[in-house]
Amino acid sequence: MLASACNELGHVPERFVPLAGDASHRRFFRAHMAGGETLVACLYPQGALAQAERDWRIHAWAWRHALPVPRPLGRAGAVTLVEDLGSVDLESALAGGRTDVIGAAFAVLGQFQSTGWADLETPPFDAVFLRRELADFERLTLAPELRGGEVAAYLDRLVTVVASHPRRLVHRDFHANNLFAVGDVVKAIDFQDMRGGPDTYDAVSLLRERAGASWIEGAWARLSAAAEAMSWDPGWEERYWQCAAQRGLKVVGTFLRLSGEGRGEYLRFLPDVRRQTAVAVKATGAPEAIRDAVAASGPGV
Repeated sequence: MLASACNELGHVPERFVPLAGDASHRRFFRAHMAGGETLVACLYPQGALAQAERDWRIHAWAWRHALPVPRPLGRAGAVTLVEDLGSVDLESALAGGRTDVIGAAFAVLGQFQSTGWADLETPPFDAVFLRRELADFERLTLAPELRGGEVAAYLDRLVTVVASHPRRLVHRDFHANNLFAVGDVVKAIDFQDMRGGPDTYDAVSLLRERAGASWIEGAWARLSAAAEAMSWDPGWEERYWQCAAQRGLKVVGTFLRLSGEGRGEYLRFLPDVRRQTAVAVKATGAPEAIRDAVAASGPGV
């Protein structure tokens, strides 16, 4: 299927090398072409043709709006072809001592923030959506008798407040493994779920998840400067912690679910996100049951 799709799109592949996947059921490959060029092919699972079509429209929208994303090259059924950004994501670049990528990542954040999203087909975040994102955390960390009362009241209040934040275009998974260093610039992948959302949401992902957790303290001054450059409304610091609590609880639940589905590779990220989430829920007045659930979530506690 991959070879025939490439041929249909005018490319002649010699071989395909599997790439690391994401939290979806899509599969990714580096396609080596006869002329030496490499492209990235994405294969959607059976029955996901509508999703492939929708994601391709989002990619085309991002490209039209000059966002820093891979150049779209074509879609044939359940296969999409895009520019190959290489193998140096933000985590690898930081591990190699490339501190210049931090500023470049904030520049990408600014590009998303400055892009209007009124004509984007994905609906904006609302309280119902944000609350639904916490279902895995509740189900996998809280006993049934603990899910009501003050726990439910805190979660309901948290998502209501976060949904009321000033909105910008949100990538939604703006973390170190979705940002790639391409020369002296950074480009983003895995943006098919971008939508209007809380202004600090992507900054939370950048600073508090995966490799971002290792340089959060040093990056706070950069974030303050970026907040001014992006004209965030006053009170962004409190909004940041509120987003960090919601996003952190969501991510803890997602990693636990993926692990239970046989995707154990996500457990390596859990200790850092657990620590970062513990700080955020405490800062937002979470009840003890929430704080205990975060602290006890997953192995290695």
